[in-house]
This record gives sequence, C-alpha cells and structure tokens, in this order.
Amino acid sequence: MRRLLVIIALALALAGVFVVARTAFLHQSARRAGVQMGLERYARPQPAPQLSFLDETGARRDLSEWRGQATVLNLWGTWCPPCRREMPSLDRLQVYFRNKPIRVITVHLDRPGSTAPAVWLRKAGLSHLPAFHDDSQALLRAVHSRVAPTTLILDASGRELARVRGGANWDDERLRTLLLWAARQK
Repeated sequence: MRRLLVIIALALALAGVFVVARTAFLHQSARRAGVQMGLERYARPQPAPQLSFLDETGARRDLSEWRGQATVLNLWGTWCPPCRREMPSLDRLQVYFRNKPIRVITVHLDRPGSTAPAVWLRKAGLSHLPAFHDDSQALLRAVHSRVAPTTLILDASGRELARVRGGANWDDERLRTLLLWAARQK
C-alpha cells in the first residue's frame, strides 16, 4: 500500500512538472512570436459576439460589415502604453495585407478625458487605421476581457479563431502567417 502511494505521489509530481513546463513553453513561444502577454488559439472556432461601435462621423457600425474577410479586431486606448506601442505595427499590418482579404479594425475604448482616436492616430502618423471608438465602454466586457489591448482574430465567417491579450508586434511573420491561415478558414 505504501509503495502504491509513493508511485501515485511520483506520478502526480511528474504531471505537475509537465504542466508547469508546458505553460512556460507556451508563454515563451508567444513572446518569441512578438506577443507580450498571451496568444490564445482555439481548437474550434468560437462564435464572436455581436459588436457595434462608432465611426469618426458618429455613425454606428457593426462588426458583421466585415464578414467575407478575415478581421483583426483590436480594442485599444490612447491612455494605454502597450496599446500605443503596438499601433504602428498594426498600421503596417493594414498596409501589408491591403491586397488580401484581411482587415485591421481598431476600436478605441473611450474614457472620459482621453484623446480622440482620430487625433491621436493623425499625430502618430498612422494613416491606414480606422478611427472607430466605443462610447458605451462595453466592448471589453462583451469579449470577456479585462485587458487592453485585446485583439480578436476572426475568420471570414466572423468566428473567433484566436485572440491576443496584451500588446503584440504585428510585424512578426508568425502572427502574419496566423492571419493568412485565418483568411483561408470558411
């Protein structure tokens, strides 16, 4: 009986070491892929929530308008340092995929007193990103996140294939390959 307990204890210890090593490996791989916090890729596509936001004119826009092409939906804020750091690479990503069925949609998470997204983007020299914003402050809750930036990667049918919590370097080839894969999913 004692021997059986020792074997079970050793098996549990080895399983614990495996889980810790796997988690560390996944975080290390994500960092090498230019992700600062976490890339989560789903085994099966997840239904994306119905989301709407405002454009520069104040007109309500719906995420479903971009169905038919893969979408990188980035929720960000001018008040958020990691968000500001990743915006230039998102601007370059929009240019890189200009002739592909992939669109980068950036939605500013409004906070009282925050700089208007169009003003900030213009001052930062980022001319290829839309200046959408969320006046309801509800988008992060709708996508079940507490982290800005949060980026959803959607296929052409509008299903969520992956998400990035925290900033990312969208110039990284591995992330661009992931987006090309997303564009091929129907």
